[in-house]
Amino acid sequence: MSALLHPAQLRCTGSINLSHRSNRVLSARLEVHPALKTPTGRRSLAIQQRRSSNSIQISAGAASMEGFTVKTVPTKPIEGQKTGTSGLRKKTKVFSGDNYLANWIQSLFNALGDEVKGKTIGLGGDGRYYNKEASQIILKLAAGNGVKKASCCLALLAHGKLIVVIVGQDAIMATPAMSALIRQRHIYGGLIMSASHNPGGPEEDWGIKFNYSAGEPAPEKITDKIYGFTTSISELKMADIPDVDLAKIGTTKFGDFEVEVVDNTVDYFKTLKEVFDFDMLRKFVARSDFRFVFDALHAVTGAYARPLFVKELGATQDAIKNGTPLPDFGGGHPDPNLTYAHDLVEVMFGDNAPDFGAASDGDGDRNMVLGNHFFVTPSDSVAVIAANAKDAIPYFKSGLKGVARSMPTSGALDRVAEKLGLPFFETPTGWKFFGNLMDAGKCSICGEESFGTGADHVREKDGLWAVLCWLSILAYKNKDVPEGGKLVTVKDIVMEHWKQFGRNVYSRYDYEGVKSEEAEAMMKHLGEVITSSKKGDKFGEYTLETADNFTYTDPIDGSVAKNQGIRFVFQDGSRIIFRLSGTGSAGATIRMYIEAYTNDQSQFEVDAQDVLKSIIGTALEVSKLKEFTKREKPTVIT
Repeated sequence: MSALLHPAQLRCTGSINLSHRSNRVLSARLEVHPALKTPTGRRSLAIQQRRSSNSIQISAGAASMEGFTVKTVPTKPIEGQKTGTSGLRKKTKVFSGDNYLANWIQSLFNALGDEVKGKTIGLGGDGRYYNKEASQIILKLAAGNGVKKASCCLALLAHGKLIVVIVGQDAIMATPAMSALIRQRHIYGGLIMSASHNPGGPEEDWGIKFNYSAGEPAPEKITDKIYGFTTSISELKMADIPDVDLAKIGTTKFGDFEVEVVDNTVDYFKTLKEVFDFDMLRKFVARSDFRFVFDALHAVTGAYARPLFVKELGATQDAIKNGTPLPDFGGGHPDPNLTYAHDLVEVMFGDNAPDFGAASDGDGDRNMVLGNHFFVTPSDSVAVIAANAKDAIPYFKSGLKGVARSMPTSGALDRVAEKLGLPFFETPTGWKFFGNLMDAGKCSICGEESFGTGADHVREKDGLWAVLCWLSILAYKNKDVPEGGKLVTVKDIVMEHWKQFGRNVYSRYDYEGVKSEEAEAMMKHLGEVITSSKKGDKFGEYTLETADNFTYTDPIDGSVAKNQGIRFVFQDGSRIIFRLSGTGSAGATIRMYIEAYTNDQSQFEVDAQDVLKSIIGTALEVSKLKEFTKREKPTVIT
């Protein structure tokens, strides 16, 4: 039953619970004005209503409904909550400590201010340990911070619905899926609970980040504000509502606060179907002479793999490996590289290997691509995708707007851009730089050497998108090959690409868990080396063209990013790059990138480590890495 009532026809009864700090209405009881109970009173109030142009639509039930209470919980700042583009990552025990997560979430809402009031946000994560408990804390804080400013109960009703949170079922939502959700539903933003490719569990890592209204990671103007509030926070606004059953799809309401639990595949798959020719993919996957395997590493893409590859594309159940998301990722490290995705590597380099293999990471934004006894580097992968996108992927049939790569990524994409006449951009590491280019219509496809590939369909790197790209290229290349004929393989595609563009031989050495002071001392030493170096200097057998600490001026907003990585670029096109990564929760990771270019076809099948042996020795010598870190070998070689 509904009625159109003027504010004068309502009155407050009982008490109104106000926050003395913010003048927010926390709870109120409303009832129909007694005058409405008599004909004379109704005529009198009708006159008042005609004298005012404002009216509000409410339901008779809502008029007598009591809202929830918001508790003001005292707290104090906690050190170490500086937020980066990838959010905040710490050990799980840190986040689950007193108010650590709550402080950050409250600081986020403080930073967003009035802009977020009454808006819809998304919530989900990679399924790691502590996500479900964290979800309930976040929901209570969202409700507590979503109540509109009001001086009386009438204003509460006049503003209507306060806030809605859309949650992936079981609190699961891959990072690119959250970006798709935000863009498909035009919601305000979304919170992603993930520490990306880092391990999960009580003793491992946990993380949280906020994506903004275009589906992109929060810009610095927001993350800087969040950090500022974490240093001065004094109270939490926590709604007194019960936990929500996140396993059940549907809507739960607490007064004007709603939690909608959704199928986490729907909006994401809708986006992917706007990009790819699913009919072509189904026909190719159905071939009796084609086999593939996808390894979800017991991470978030396990929730998407069977619905996508089995239900949508018709693959067999055994095509999915490690497909159940687990809180500790099955005790593994959900990083899709040759070291941590060892189950997949053994299959793809074993006897009777499938034709195509792929894996994704903890939160579903990274990917690794393999052929039968063949590894595709991330740098080559994005170059091959860009070179074939117009023909093989309907979304790009009109051509590419431009392409971009991060500075440490090999120059393979540069060569594609040059030959195809495409605008090309070299950015610092960080997806936000690609997002700026995409929002300005200047970039269609982009990639990072750290197994991140993506396009402008969302504003995050997208692991499953990259896998579908490769399946689409394989399907297109084999469209005229009869079943039982000789298939064009992953290796064939890459070799043909190298014949056309040349090979950028490339490798990355990761030294994980290095003591911060040792890593910083090495980087300081390298800074001194580039300062004292000049064009023409010899480094082993290599002649220096330039050495610097990479600086990027954003062509869209003019912002400047400095100290993005130390580069040695040699006159033959070879490069050595050093960067520190702090995305883990303990110590630092030194990343050493080595690259050499060749168009000599006799070198195309030579192992990268053999081709790069000389320049790797030069890199270790100039950096004095072994002396500073006492490390004899890297943790991971890609």
